Amino acid sequence: MSNKNLYNNQSFKSESTGQTPPAPKARTVYYNDFAKKKADECLGNGDFEKAVQYYKQALKNSPDNADIHLNIAKTYNYSAHYKEAIPHLEKYLQKNPDDIENITLLGECYKKSGMLSKAMEYFNKALIIEPHYDYARRNLLDAQNLLLSCIDPAKAKQERYNDAIKNLTEAVKIAKNFFPKGYTDDMKDITVSFNKTSKMGGRSNIAQYEHNKRKISITDEYTYADPKLTGAYLIHEFVHGKDNDPYTSVREEQDAYRVQAQYWVNNVKDVYDPEMDYVSDLYKQSAQALDDRVAEIYQLRDPGIAQTSYNHPPTKGKAAAYSLSGSNVQPLRAYEIIV
Repeated sequence: MSNKNLYNNQSFKSESTGQTPPAPKARTVYYNDFAKKKADECLGNGDFEKAVQYYKQALKNSPDNADIHLNIAKTYNYSAHYKEAIPHLEKYLQKNPDDIENITLLGECYKKSGMLSKAMEYFNKALIIEPHYDYARRNLLDAQNLLLSCIDPAKAKQERYNDAIKNLTEAVKIAKNFFPKGYTDDMKDITVSFNKTSKMGGRSNIAQYEHNKRKISITDEYTYADPKLTGAYLIHEFVHGKDNDPYTSVREEQDAYRVQAQYWVNNVKDVYDPEMDYVSDLYKQSAQALDDRVAEIYQLRDPGIAQTSYNHPPTKGKAAAYSLSGSNVQPLRAYEIIV
């Protein structure tokens, strides 16, 4: 998120120069902007503690600034300090009462703090505004199961298992039917499950492919997601699995996102999901717009990531992957987990 700089960014002059110093309000805006910039840098580097300190520094001069409260809340959420995020989200929502994404985030923070009834109140509030909002829907179903586990743990566990199997079965069928006939014939040994996934930037990966285990994991936070949404992430990971090699690259990620976006744009009309809607909006602008954003994100995550990898782009020959690491090109890097 970029912050608009309200100050004209001219350097301050002291009274000894004979020029008028900036007014107190201008100084406040300048220092707020500086603190928010430093906070954003810390957040990008994963230094959540310092990010909060800088955001709070900006908040001292602007205690009612809703955007600063939201930034603090999200930083606390990334660092798993859910209770600390709650009051800042409440402050933000006082000025943005119809922001369903952050209404749901508040519910999620209540859920992860163990306050399930309060959490369900906010999930239902978001669904009243947007009935097709999957982020709120899946969290509501998860909270209901967690509440059941307090009364009957065995029943709750069995119900969660049954719902997970039903979701994955339908999602695999959706993904296989989307691809050309025979596309997944050589991937019958790949297993698919809801599981814990690796974290990046304080957030769990939504899905990941582990080549050495021939395994696709979707974060268990999506256990109650709509199967059409689960299917979108399986489609992405099947593109990785199709290679049958442990390498990834910018081009491979671009290919996977393109296919995923094509599916979402052409086949899903009744599920609202911010992540997939963002991907599809970029794709609708142009495939190049999506490619550019994917390249930007993955190069930020790993500045050394290769631009191409085996089969990406496809070649007529079947050169071994290691042959791409010659002296004239950037060496490929093996990843245990391709995300």
